[in-house]
Amino acid sequence: MQSKLKSRLALLEKAMRKLPPPAVPGPSPALLLASRLAEMGIERGPSESLADTTARAMGISIVQLRAKLWLVAGGS
Repeated sequence: MQSKLKSRLALLEKAMRKLPPPAVPGPSPALLLASRLAEMGIERGPSESLADTTARAMGISIVQLRAKLWLVAGGS
């Protein structure tokens, strides 16, 4: 499971490096992420959080996304 998560995360990170500047100007990281996901054809649902959309784009659950972010942030 961990290697599948890592490979999906690596693919998403690689795809995001190739994207042009975001369509939504502004310093907000949330707007930047939402814009880049939209450019990739991944739109937020009407009652979906940005975290839900990000997890869906990565093909993982929100619980798995939270765990990955916790590890990246230095959690144990």
